[in-house]
Amino acid sequence: MEDSTDNSNQLHALISLLDEPDQGIFSKVRDQIFAYGSLAVPLLENAWESTFDTFLQKRIEDIIHDIHFNQLYVDLTNWAHFGNKDLLEGYILFTRYQLQNLDEAAIRQQIHQLRRDIWLELNENLTALEKVKVLNHIIFEVHKFKLSPTKSAEIRYLLLNNLLETHTAYSISIGILYTLLAQSLDLPIAGIMLPGERYVMAWMDTSGESKGIPPRVMFYINPENSGGVFTRYEITSLLKHLKEPIREHFYKPVSHQTIIDKMFELLSFLHINVGDPAKVEEIDHLRSALR
Repeated sequence: MEDSTDNSNQLHALISLLDEPDQGIFSKVRDQIFAYGSLAVPLLENAWESTFDTFLQKRIEDIIHDIHFNQLYVDLTNWAHFGNKDLLEGYILFTRYQLQNLDEAAIRQQIHQLRRDIWLELNENLTALEKVKVLNHIIFEVHKFKLSPTKSAEIRYLLLNNLLETHTAYSISIGILYTLLAQSLDLPIAGIMLPGERYVMAWMDTSGESKGIPPRVMFYINPENSGGVFTRYEITSLLKHLKEPIREHFYKPVSHQTIIDKMFELLSFLHINVGDPAKVEEIDHLRSALR
């Protein structure tokens, strides 16, 4: 078995050949480096910093991007099909597409603090509506999470790190944060996707599960309205206003994969909107990992 020193020496040798002018030879070198996966990234980054050759830097950047992209696809596949489908993990993976060097530990610490603040205000004697009031108080009043400017079309408002740093985001991002915090506290809140890219939450009555009775929606929660509670009637009114057919799936929770897939769909739209349509094919490939 080759030890780490052998791997390092071989990688150094391969990276030294990245300025090879012959495209055929370069392709073989690139493929060999790519096979090392994330192990190659630190050495590639060092090589990038050690040269002023923009052509070589571009080659290195492309390899690093491809390594990160391939690993993200694998991680998304594992999350969607073989993991516990934790919503926080899915949101982190989504954000990693835009920020390859995302500080996941810092994000988890911020989430932990938010969760702790909510947990301190909860107790088992509270009703469902009272528990939602606690969530709303901590998220929207204490930490002052708020919607992004109405006409903004910026990728940062979808990303988890920006949401936690600025407390400003699209309603779907705030809604996902609300959902994952509630679920981390074992509160029966789930996400629902409505037409027009609207994301709301449902408080589920799970009291009959032990008797084989499926969970049912007790009420809905709107992240656009600081967690305001509403009923099935308002969803029906919205569907009629949008001239959408009244279909039962609009009233029921969706899977975490569906939520993250919608985030990638919105990200694709925003890349087109900001004049970067080349990302669409990559995003479509990532979305295929969720299905």
